[in-house]
Formats: sequence, structure tokens, C-alpha cells
Amino acid sequence: MLPLELPTAAVATGAGLAAGLAAGVFHPRVMLFGPGVWRGPSRRRSVALTFDDGPHPHYTARVAELLARHRARATFFCIGRELERHASLAGELHAAGHQLANHTYRHGTGADLFHAARLTEDLRRCQEVLLKVTGATPRLYRPAVGIRNPVVHRAARTLGLTVVTWTLAARDGAFPFTAARAHAMAARARPGSILVLHDGSTQARSALREHTLASLPLLLEGLRARELELVTLDELLFPSPPGRGTG
Repeated sequence: MLPLELPTAAVATGAGLAAGLAAGVFHPRVMLFGPGVWRGPSRRRSVALTFDDGPHPHYTARVAELLARHRARATFFCIGRELERHASLAGELHAAGHQLANHTYRHGTGADLFHAARLTEDLRRCQEVLLKVTGATPRLYRPAVGIRNPVVHRAARTLGLTVVTWTLAARDGAFPFTAARAHAMAARARPGSILVLHDGSTQARSALREHTLASLPLLLEGLRARELELVTLDELLFPSPPGRGTG
């Protein structure tokens, strides 16, 4: 029996559909399944530096020290269970003027992504921990590993959360954040850019996080040299009208 051959057009259509779906799931700028934010307004010379997966007892405080030295504010997308373990550290971040946002409670990338009720409860649990630490209900959510699908957006809508991805990624969850990559990231940033790095780790000590800490000052200096102010996501996305404060 001869093998069944699909028409070339059908194969191309199927491949295109698969590629489009994959982009919607993984590409930070493709919002196929629901609304989201990957950059902010460009009318001000501001960028938002964000950190994922913390707080971490060894690395987050060191990140905060570098930010303070460079007079920079950032947004930390926190894992709820790590917040519970290191609530005092998270409270120090908040008191220093940094923003804390939702990065799920368990950071699950399996069943949570395919069961709306389960993911909604996971996000709700993280919201409750963040409320205890900051006294406010967060409105921003970065999905675990940035993965998006209809379930992710449905859970976000249920809790009134805005899905946030990024403009530029350090990819320091998988690769060392070298000096060359820090300089390149600073050069590519534009007003309104959202930059993502990591302060968290599943390990007590991480070579990747040490690289991030070593090169973070170069990124901060490069952004300052280009006269780009480092602000929180709330300040970038929801700027106060002239003459009004940010509180």
C-alpha cells in the first residue's frame, strides 16, 4: 500500500498553525490567548527591571544591595511558597520601594497550566501571601516560565490580574549572564522596555546567580549611561498624572 500523502498546502497550513500556537505559548510578545503586557509606554525615558523566582535567602538581598547602590527600583515576581519562607526579606524589599508581584505559589509548569480551577487557586494563594507582606493586593502576574495558554489567561481574568511578560530577557535561568550580555542588554533597551532576570534559584548556591550578580552592575551602569530611569512596573505602566504622587 502506498503511503498516504497530504496535499502540500495542507501540510504548510498545519505547520503554520502549529508555529502560531507555539508562539502564543512561548513568545513573550505574542498575545494569542488573551491580553497581556510585554512593554510599557515609550513617552518617558524609563525601563522596568524585573526579577523572577525569589525571594532567595542568599541572592535576593544581594540584588537589592546593588539596586540601592545604583538608586534603582525593580519589580520582583515572587513565588508564594518562597514568600512564606522568607517573609521578612520580602518585607524589606517592599519597604525599600520595590514592587512585589505574583509569580504563582508553586511555580508549577505541569498540570497547573491545564486546569483553570487549580491554577486560579494557586494564584489566589500567592495573592494572599503578597497581601500579608505588602498590605496591598497585587495586580500583575507573570506566568511560570512565561508560558501562556487559555487556562493561564482565564485564571488571570478571574483574579483581575494583568499578564506580564517582557521585552528583553537575560536568559540567566539557563545561561550565565556575562559582561558581554549585560552590555548588549543595556544597548538594546528602549524607553518602555521590560527587562527580566532572576534572583531566585532552586539551589542554596547557584553559579548562574553568581554570574547574574557579577554582571548586574554593568547592566545598571549601562542603562544609566543612556539616561534610562529604572522604575517599578506600576510606575512604568500606570504613571501618575503630572503634579500627582505615585502613592
